[in-house]
Formats: sequence, structure tokens, C-alpha cells
Amino acid sequence: MKTQKHKSHLALALVAGASLLLASPFVRAEDKKDHEHAESSMAMPATAAAALDKAHDLHMEIAALVKAKNLKPVHESAEKMTETLNMLPGLSKDLPADKLKRVEGAVKNLAKALDALHDAADEGNQAGTEKQLSAVDSLLKVVTAQYPAGSAAGHDHK
Repeated sequence: MKTQKHKSHLALALVAGASLLLASPFVRAEDKKDHEHAESSMAMPATAAAALDKAHDLHMEIAALVKAKNLKPVHESAEKMTETLNMLPGLSKDLPADKLKRVEGAVKNLAKALDALHDAADEGNQAGTEKQLSAVDSLLKVVTAQYPAGSAAGHDHK
């Protein structure tokens, strides 16, 4: 009877330990995600000009990483750039309707191109990453062209 009870306690302890081991990475990942989200939200630009400047800075960072064949960090930079670009339409309500529509379309296409870019980078595909970077270059020019040339948002950072 004692050995049966001892085995039950041991089994229960093993299950509890395994549950903790399995759950803890998910808990830590969720905590990290919440921290990253809070951190990235605090540094978000408040104007279209600031958002476009930040997008250009991230674009230059990605281009430098790809040129250096350092593809691992491309994923995070591409996601930051997508997050920043997704803010542009909401910050650009003062643009004429036709230009705002172009910005909205180009931002959607940029999100797809940046997703493909970081997928290629994740796979270690240098040629594919360079091809997607070229698409990002072109689409970013389309977005930039929608803003007045004299504004901070109209600067070409290339």
C-alpha cells in the first residue's frame, strides 16, 4: 500500500514538473511579446514625416544587412518596418484622396514584399532576399512620392 501511494506521489510530481517545463517557455515567450509590444509602441512616430523617416532608416538598415550577407537580423528589421509603414495611412489624412489611396495600396504591397523578404532571409536565400529588397525599394519610392518634396516625409534617404 505504501509503495502504491509512493508511486502515485512520484507520478504526480513528474506530471507537475513536466507541466511546468512545458508551460514555462510559452509563458516566457508571452511575457517577452508583451514587453516587446509595449516597448515598440512607445517609440512609434506621431506624424507621417516621422513614420516615413523611420521606415527609410529601417530600409537602409535592411539594405546594409543584405549587402553584408547578414540575413538573420533582417526578419526583425523587416517586421519593424512593416509596423511603421502600417501607421502611415492613419497619419496621412491630410493628403489628397488620390495620394492617400496610393499610399494605402503601396503600404499593403510593401507589407507583402517585406514578408517575402524576411522569409527569404530566414531561409538564408541571399538571391531571393536581394530580389525582394529590390521590390521593397520600388514600393518605398512610390510611397515617398506621395508626399510633398519640401516635407521631411519627402526626403529620399538613398
